[in-house]
Amino acid sequence: MAAGRRSPLFRWLSQPNGSLRRRLLFAAGLTLLLFLSLTGFVLDGAFRASIDDSARAQLRLRVLNLLSVAEWDGAGLTLPLRLSEARYNRPGSGLYARLFDEAGTLKWQSQSLGHSAVSLPSPLPMPPGGEAFDRTATLAGAPLYRFTFGLLWEGPEGDRPYSLEVSFSQQPFQQEARGFRRALWLWLGGATAALLLLQMALLWAALAPFSRVARALAALERGEEGALEGAWPQELSGLVHNLETLLASERARQKRYRTTLDDLAHSLKTPLAILRNAKAEDEEERSAQLARMESIIGHHLKRASVGANPLVAEDVPLAMHGERLLAGLRRLHADRGLTLTAELDPALTVSIDERDLYDLLGNLLDNACKYGKSRVHLRAEAIAGAVKIWVEDDGPGIPEALHRYVLTRGARADTAQQGQGIGLAMVTERVAGYGGALAFETSPLGGAAVCITLPRREGA
Repeated sequence: MAAGRRSPLFRWLSQPNGSLRRRLLFAAGLTLLLFLSLTGFVLDGAFRASIDDSARAQLRLRVLNLLSVAEWDGAGLTLPLRLSEARYNRPGSGLYARLFDEAGTLKWQSQSLGHSAVSLPSPLPMPPGGEAFDRTATLAGAPLYRFTFGLLWEGPEGDRPYSLEVSFSQQPFQQEARGFRRALWLWLGGATAALLLLQMALLWAALAPFSRVARALAALERGEEGALEGAWPQELSGLVHNLETLLASERARQKRYRTTLDDLAHSLKTPLAILRNAKAEDEEERSAQLARMESIIGHHLKRASVGANPLVAEDVPLAMHGERLLAGLRRLHADRGLTLTAELDPALTVSIDERDLYDLLGNLLDNACKYGKSRVHLRAEAIAGAVKIWVEDDGPGIPEALHRYVLTRGARADTAQQGQGIGLAMVTERVAGYGGALAFETSPLGGAAVCITLPRREGA
């Protein structure tokens, strides 16, 4: 790049005068600020994508939950007027559900849509087995997440297609995103300030040898020291060596000058003594001595010029919720002929939030249905202060070498199946939040068995 075309910043950084320490600190600080800003934007985008994935997974589980209580009333598919999830029954609650037939005619809607200010946009046409997730809004402008699922329901008069739509408000997710963003930029701002101070201290320490060279040279000028003594960094060793060589050469030249002057003074003593004692008529002798003195001075001047240069949980009945999920999954995977069974004590409870239990079992059972060949089995037993729950299938299983890998967010052992690779990671995080644990075992059915341990109050 030609000198005339360089940017002002580059010209300022490369100028020969000014403070090197200040320029290095500015360049390092600018680089750090750009890097941390880019990191902040990337993390914020990743968190917003994770929120969308979480919303999609929650809505899908809610669709399965609704399918587990759907029934045929003679005129077609319908759902109960009141649902176990209280927000479905409270007008304007922010959680809404609608059922449409193949012509797009509304067949059922949750009571939460009874509020006059809540009006949802037109439904998305969805073929049987299809699903869609999108961002939308009420006609009043309130932002929503929406999940639409197409199904084929077997009734007395034959199979009939329907679309089940569940949507909820984006407000809690937006608040979570804003909180994360505030915390993210607060921490990144603090980290930037701390790293700038650290860089300042490190640059001050790293450039200290330059200051030491300057002080040593000033001491040499004052005659306080005779050499640049001590150890020097590799980058300065060449400069110090050259300075040492220059100083040695200068000392040698000064020594030669002093020696030459001494020799000159000594050499002139005899001719001067002869001149002092010479008589006036001894002009020839006087001329000879003057010529000799001239020769001596020239000789010594020539000699002088020559030289070298060197959370709070409730007791939730496990069997009831497990059977509901299995009922929904039987309808969802009816075309595959899967056999979904359960071995659950009706009196068995776990100390967990009901929605968390749906998330845990829903993710595990859905994975088992994806990878199972023909059978999926859910069983549980009580142990001291806890409940162990197994979700088993007769699929290919999970190799032991991949057990830790599949528990990380975004990791997928099999990319042939649809998914985002967050299900098992979410289960692990939720279980850990209740003080439980997740482990992989070999299923008696021949495939994978995922075992989770959840807390249980004594006497529950």
